[in-house]
Amino acid sequence: MKEKEKLIENNIKVSVVVPVYNVEKYLAKCIESILEQTYTNWELILVNDGSSDNSGKIADEYAGRDSRIKVIHQKNSGVSTARNAGIEIAEGDYVCFADSDDYLMPEYIDYLLKLALKYDADISLTTEMFTNYYENQIADDKFELYSPEKAFIEILCYNLPIGVYCKLFKRSFLGNTIRFKKEIFIGEGLNFNTYAFQRANKIAVGHKRIYYYRRDNTESATTKFSEKKWINGLKAIDVVRKDQIIHTKAADAAVKYVDWHTHCDALNLMLIADGKKENMELYKRCIKMARKGAITSLFVPIRFRERIRALIMLICPELMSTLMVMRRKRYGLW
Repeated sequence: MKEKEKLIENNIKVSVVVPVYNVEKYLAKCIESILEQTYTNWELILVNDGSSDNSGKIADEYAGRDSRIKVIHQKNSGVSTARNAGIEIAEGDYVCFADSDDYLMPEYIDYLLKLALKYDADISLTTEMFTNYYENQIADDKFELYSPEKAFIEILCYNLPIGVYCKLFKRSFLGNTIRFKKEIFIGEGLNFNTYAFQRANKIAVGHKRIYYYRRDNTESATTKFSEKKWINGLKAIDVVRKDQIIHTKAADAAVKYVDWHTHCDALNLMLIADGKKENMELYKRCIKMARKGAITSLFVPIRFRERIRALIMLICPELMSTLMVMRRKRYGLW
């Protein structure tokens, strides 16, 4: 019997949780990509987080066509509360997440589920995604098994996607305790993942691109600068420290590195948005950290391009934002 047939015979159900907020331009594409999954024993939970556009109506229309689709309508409470609401009503044996302005490849669920079952892992994931920058499938895939410490370090060093997309979680593992922190709305995925990774039995890792992460949504929280949001993003790193239970030299170095990297991200986006004058206090904090903390890159397992980034931030922090704009223009995102 084929492995896929075994999955169906065993009645393994997967819950896909999608928070929805003012994404009428992209939502249908996201939902359609789930309807086209090769693995069919799933439920889709759309959590309409107080959208003021037609997103809620679109969600309801799809729910009326397919009984596997559920819709929750709630007042605007943020992405963390929305995802938690989805988890609470999930009936699947496994739970995964997608952002409503992204979309999934047809084999998304099948790939992650087989990976989790192959290793009896609490979490499975893939390290690669399709984006506006990376539109070709990887040449060779391989499966690996990470310990909680390795997964914790790898995500803090940006060797794994920091969001919750591209990942599958056993629902019994999430239980009633592993949830998104409602006070965190920038970096909430990183917090959820680092908390979960440290407490998992093991993490099964593949590398195939099965998810499209859209970088051309001008309304995305990561394409505009808001001081309030980035103060919250820096707070998210403090929460990672608070929740840290793996204290090795390597793990502690990785936490220092992600703190530096987040300050650099805030600085770069601020400069791209020409928001330096309006956010001078935060600018001074970030540029000081960009220079002072660059040395942390010497003590963590990061990619070569990240080491180059650290060197640039050490020598001339404001240059990095210029290079980022040039890259966006090259790919037609500016």
